[in-house]
Amino acid sequence: MIKRLLVVTVVMALLAVPSTLFAAEYHQFGVGKAIAKSATIIVVPLEISNLDNLVALDIPLKFSEGVTLKEVDFTDTRIEYFDFKITNIDNENNTVIIGAMPQMSYRAKADLEAGSGVVANLVFEIDDPSVTEVTIEAIEMTDPYHKLMFVYHDYNVDGSIAGIRAEYPAFADVVVGSDPIESLLPTVFALDQNYPNPFNPTTEISFALPTAGRVSLIIYNVLGQEVETLVDENMDAGNHTVTWEASSYSSGVYFYRLIADNDKFVKTNKMMVLK
Repeated sequence: MIKRLLVVTVVMALLAVPSTLFAAEYHQFGVGKAIAKSATIIVVPLEISNLDNLVALDIPLKFSEGVTLKEVDFTDTRIEYFDFKITNIDNENNTVIIGAMPQMSYRAKADLEAGSGVVANLVFEIDDPSVTEVTIEAIEMTDPYHKLMFVYHDYNVDGSIAGIRAEYPAFADVVVGSDPIESLLPTVFALDQNYPNPFNPTTEISFALPTAGRVSLIIYNVLGQEVETLVDENMDAGNHTVTWEASSYSSGVYFYRLIADNDKFVKTNKMMVLK
């Protein structure tokens, strides 16, 4: 059973009953700007602002029809280091439950420090070509119970933990991509500097394609000899990242060249393998 509301609760059973519960005017949950990874894949960041050190999150959401939630990605987010990160994706009912706590092992891990930023990324695939927007809303669920909730430690004067409390941030429905999804795509062809650089043994090469088409991404050595072809295929419009694994190559300078837009866009960047 689901009640349409502004909600979330994932870890109540794990944390016991909070010592105090009260509405949170300044503890915020929101959705960041969507990023188009291709013509059919968009990434929607989930962002929070917490005024105190945070010990747990419960985020139940509902999303609109015409899309499939492929995954919830925690890479490079504020809670990437958390031991406990769960997602329950139900594309049949267009819901997802996200729960997180910093420590589930014997090694002590710090609470999430006060601050703002992304805690998870929703990766959607557009199933219906007519879809131009995705609506995301917080929901309240029963059996088991979930509600949009931040959980904090309360402390004694001596700094010891006195208990926990829950905050319930307000969250209004959000429409992602009110303009056509295509407007989220890159507007120009681009080849970024690889990262990290120098590197050993892998690096990521990112590039942007405003239109679909044939793409080549080729690695050369300092003599101009072709070392490896990373991409040679038709690709969708969007932002793309390719990993080069250079463990079998010696240290030194290499070049990577992107050819796209019917060979009208050609750009070459330099990188270094350092072992």
